[in-house]
Amino acid sequence: KLVRWALNHKLIAIGVIILLFVGIGQVMKLGILGQELVAQGDQGKFVLRLEYDKNTSLKRNNLITKQIEDLILKKPEVDYVFSNVAGSSTGAFATGLGAENRAEITVQLLPTTKIQRESSEKYMIQVRKELAEKFASVDISSSVIGLVNAGQAPIEIILSGENYEDVIKTGNKLKNLVENTPGANDVQISVQAGNPELRIELDREKMAQLGLNIATVGTTLQNSLAGNDDSKYSEMGNDYKIRVMLDAFDRKNPQEVKDIAFLNAQGQLVKLSQFASITQSTAPSVLERKDRRGSVTVTSYNLGLGSGTVAQNIEKQLKETPLPAGIDLKWGGDIKRQQDSFGAMGVALLASLVLVYLIMVALYDNFIYPLVVLFSIPVAMIGALLALNLSMSNFSIFAGLGVIMLLGLVMKNAILIVDFTNHLKEKGMKTYEALLESVKERMRPILMTTVAMVFGMIPIAIAKGAGAEWKNGLAWVLIGGLLSSMFLTIVLVPIMYYVVDLVKEKLEKWFGGRKVVSGENKEVELVVE
Repeated sequence: KLVRWALNHKLIAIGVIILLFVGIGQVMKLGILGQELVAQGDQGKFVLRLEYDKNTSLKRNNLITKQIEDLILKKPEVDYVFSNVAGSSTGAFATGLGAENRAEITVQLLPTTKIQRESSEKYMIQVRKELAEKFASVDISSSVIGLVNAGQAPIEIILSGENYEDVIKTGNKLKNLVENTPGANDVQISVQAGNPELRIELDREKMAQLGLNIATVGTTLQNSLAGNDDSKYSEMGNDYKIRVMLDAFDRKNPQEVKDIAFLNAQGQLVKLSQFASITQSTAPSVLERKDRRGSVTVTSYNLGLGSGTVAQNIEKQLKETPLPAGIDLKWGGDIKRQQDSFGAMGVALLASLVLVYLIMVALYDNFIYPLVVLFSIPVAMIGALLALNLSMSNFSIFAGLGVIMLLGLVMKNAILIVDFTNHLKEKGMKTYEALLESVKERMRPILMTTVAMVFGMIPIAIAKGAGAEWKNGLAWVLIGGLLSSMFLTIVLVPIMYYVVDLVKEKLEKWFGGRKVVSGENKEVELVVE
């Protein structure tokens, strides 16, 4: 009855389907469906990054970090913690060099099978707020460690330019912009200014007058400030390096550094203050270059939204406040991989459509009816996108693979209808009756195969185990696409088949040379081929 009504009210039926497309378009504008390369997955682990005042000593860093560690260990949901005090970062800027004013605490939670707790993301936010209240002087940032890219920020923005000062200035502005972007968390910049340092400017003329050369001065300064470990101590077959250097207080105090003595060629002691000026200033932590140009990198983790969605929000803000002239922006990390992967997937999707169409042309020996079969694909996308929105899933690389899989699965319904209709027409049945009979006869196999596949995908769609987030989106795409295709294909495909046949008949009358000759009692039809 539904198909009969649709064939008799083709414009209304097509209008309803168009309204469904408009409706799903409005749902997409709500921003419910996010984008990401691969879901990180919840393995019950997160990291807390602690940053103290730049003048904080290693000893004080260790003491405060130990207090925070003990506070976390008292929580019943925590399995164990691993502290990294002043060591190299485990994140995107792991350079092998540590900082005395920084520390990291990796927290492993008990599995949900042993204790009832919230997700790692929500639990991390609670712990971070609690620590921020008790340790107000400590800058605390946090991020969940997933199964993919553990410890590496998924959002990475690389700025480069000729003027390094302008690049750093723009990088700090971009960091503030990203911090105010919904979904961005733990925003960091690779080059941080403000690190205290002692600047020693040598006077070459005075050095020459005092009998000193640059090699002697440089070696003595290196041994005094950085240390000399040429000497070794041997015990029981083991060699231990002995590092000789000035005391930490003497290295940081400009007045003490001025009194460092140098031995000239005449055997006289000359103080550093006699031929150099010592000032205390600040400088960037590291110097970065990309393509022989100065660069900085701004990174961010995503919280509550997909990394691709956060990147889109950042791009929207950059359109409102564009970067200065001469500063180039490039995406890195997961965003670059996501752009490359989705681009390649789009090409694969287009190639699969072309190949499927060519195969059906060869099988049907016709160019028109395969086009009718392809109309089953758009209606499948209605259900696929709606299912992703209702399940609050993100569109990932696996969801994209589900769309490609959906092509062959949903076209099966249209192929059954079109093929059986062609078979009935060969027996002499008219197109209208053939379509009604075809839908009636093929509805049962369509229903059986679709329901079987949908029920087979439900366990994957609702799975909650480790790594289940990867496959949830794929399952929801297949479930939604198959259901919408089952109900809409039996309406749209017969309509398009009927319209194509009407157009085909008219074209044959116009261009096929058909001519009708009437007599007194009979009518003769002449066909010129």
